[in-house]
Amino acid sequence: MVKNLILLTFVLGFIGHSQQSAEYMGTIKLNDTSFISYKVAFELKKDSISGYSITDLGGAHETKSNLKGNYNSNTKELNFEEADIIYTKSPITQNDFCFVHFTGRVKDIHDIEEIDGKFQGLYTDGKKCLDGEIRMVSIEKIMKKAEKVDRKIQRTGRIDDETKKNISVKKTLDTLSMNIIASNENLNILTSDQKVELTIYDAGKEDDDRIDLFINGEKVLNNYTVTKKHKIIHIDLNQEQTSIEVVALNVGTSAPNTVKIHFKDTRNYVTTLTNLKEGERAGVTIVRR
Repeated sequence: MVKNLILLTFVLGFIGHSQQSAEYMGTIKLNDTSFISYKVAFELKKDSISGYSITDLGGAHETKSNLKGNYNSNTKELNFEEADIIYTKSPITQNDFCFVHFTGRVKDIHDIEEIDGKFQGLYTDGKKCLDGEIRMVSIEKIMKKAEKVDRKIQRTGRIDDETKKNISVKKTLDTLSMNIIASNENLNILTSDQKVELTIYDAGKEDDDRIDLFINGEKVLNNYTVTKKHKIIHIDLNQEQTSIEVVALNVGTSAPNTVKIHFKDTRNYVTTLTNLKEGERAGVTIVRR
């Protein structure tokens, strides 16, 4: 997490000008001077904003929330707030989550390069929690600058060729957006539905990755070889919490064992990727609101 923030700060320092993007990445600075990575993505319809935010991007407490807000063209004020949680790697106690309520000024909603300003943190009951500041830059700008930094790294003579092969700012930033579940991690997905659709497949090169899949302790896939063909499983949510566990039986011909998993209900679509060694396991818990 610290390395990710250092990298993000490094890239932000090289930012120039570019066109509008609906996605922004940056940091939250809390009043106690601690920093948390932050991303927002939204669509603007007339003056209304809808989308999502991700807090602690790539971290142990990564949390994705719905986002809503508006833009006042007369005052040039941009307002948005996190509405509810889509998923989180933190233990589920929704009443304890602190939601961002942001207000800031932008010159032109159709050409935002940076979003800066203070936010107020509120619990679901409206009580105050943590306040702080947000600084974000369009992802388009960050990626363009990351490509320039990568080219500069490859041209420099101060780094040996072997080290250069393992350095890519752009790939590292891409990895932050993958929502990876590592060994012994658990992703909590919240839903108001009675059913969800689970889809499993290999998003990369097929390399004979095999898994066991358990739902509430019952094995539903045994020694299953993951391919590009989508395996769809419909899950009835008969309990308040439904546990799903993926166990890696091997690492195929190219380690690690990676499985792309989609969860879809009537409102949200969550994509995650397992990243496991042989014998390791990762979990997902579907929590009914």
